[in-house]
Amino acid sequence: MKAAGMKEMRNGQNIFRAVKLLTGGMLLVLYFTAAAWAMRQLWGSRYLPVTVLYIVLLEGAWLMLEAGNTEQRRLLDLVYGQFFGAVCANLFFGALMCTVTACSLWEIIREFLLLAVLEAATGILRAVLLFGLYLRGRPFKEALFLYGDGEDPEGTREYNNRINRYFSIVKAVHYSEREEALAGYIDRYGAVYLGDIPYEDRNRIMRMCIRHDKDCYSIPKVSDIYIQNAGILRLYDKVLFKYRQGDLTAEQKFVKRAEDILLSLILMLILSPVMALTALLIRLEDGGPALYRQKRVTRGGKEFDMLKFRSMHVDAEKDGPRLASKNDARVTRVGRVIRNLHFDELPQLLNVLRGDMSMVGPRPERREFVEEYSRIIPEFTERLKVRGGLTGYAQIYGKYSTGPEDKIKYDLIYIYNYSLWLDIRLLFLTVRILFQKENSEGVEDGMRSAAAGPRDRDEKRRNDPGRE
Repeated sequence: MKAAGMKEMRNGQNIFRAVKLLTGGMLLVLYFTAAAWAMRQLWGSRYLPVTVLYIVLLEGAWLMLEAGNTEQRRLLDLVYGQFFGAVCANLFFGALMCTVTACSLWEIIREFLLLAVLEAATGILRAVLLFGLYLRGRPFKEALFLYGDGEDPEGTREYNNRINRYFSIVKAVHYSEREEALAGYIDRYGAVYLGDIPYEDRNRIMRMCIRHDKDCYSIPKVSDIYIQNAGILRLYDKVLFKYRQGDLTAEQKFVKRAEDILLSLILMLILSPVMALTALLIRLEDGGPALYRQKRVTRGGKEFDMLKFRSMHVDAEKDGPRLASKNDARVTRVGRVIRNLHFDELPQLLNVLRGDMSMVGPRPERREFVEEYSRIIPEFTERLKVRGGLTGYAQIYGKYSTGPEDKIKYDLIYIYNYSLWLDIRLLFLTVRILFQKENSEGVEDGMRSAAAGPRDRDEKRRNDPGRE
């Protein structure tokens, strides 16, 4: 039975790869033909090289927005990626054509609007088809969950099996079982998922999994991020790991600051009508101030006034600071809309221009929360090695209500892997999350912060299955 199941799974994977290549090739021909027709109208005899450039730009936009990453993205992420990739590519190329051709603005808008509709519609259909095929032919394995003290194995199993497309937990065992018993369990299942267990035991079990040729997954600890980014040195016949300090070099700081100034100026110019309208609507709703200043902490522990469009009532924090909850009564009607669209964050472009913040980086927290989270997770203060960001790794791959333990891992991955290319990619991906409501949802009602133990989070996940 197992051999037949593995054969069926491999056949499903091969079908998925074949269909992916076939549909990709067919759509490329379709896009090239449609783009060539549009470019012939706009560019004349030089339409072929311009068409090639256009297709490269379109594919690049989809790559940046992870629009084809079927294995790691949800269907909604793929749909957003296909749509916004087509829109971004056509906006950019249309604007470029306005500067280098003699065609009328209406002609350019008409051709690129038609291309955007064609590409978005066919791209979304392709994403739906491939996602469905992937779910049917995915390399889905039965997994053993080895859990640690304080973890809820049943809650983790239910939550994992609802969201995980890599393996399904069918058995949960405490890591302290005898080695012979663990070896028997590991041999019985196709994959092993390691929970929050001590380093020494985790490493021992990982070695057992490798010896048994089993896929092994684990919840990373902060030190794993340091190891992942360590440099390899050779000292005669010895191998050394050199762990980075996580700070940016002088050249990286210069490039990042230039990026911040340029992008903040461009975006403020483009979005000034939206910002003016938002400020007017806030004033009209309750007569209060449009802007809200909140003390936040950035690089080196420096405190600054972070600007936001006010989305809550004027006296919202008379009882002290706390994170917004999902159904927070303090949020105004206009505030609910601008929070869902993330428009309340637009005034922070001024913070970026002034040097308080960066376009990309860990979201700056209030000092109260920094101190609270740091008591639970000492590494939390490492976020202060760089300026706080308007958007960041944790905002794109996590949610507003993601716990501080997971946020610090995302933020450290960003800090220890920083590059200009990573910043550009994260800025592109920010476009995708602007219209995803779950990224702006608050923490659970009654919570003052996102800090919670593993058992609390498992309980919340089990009682609220629609959150993910």
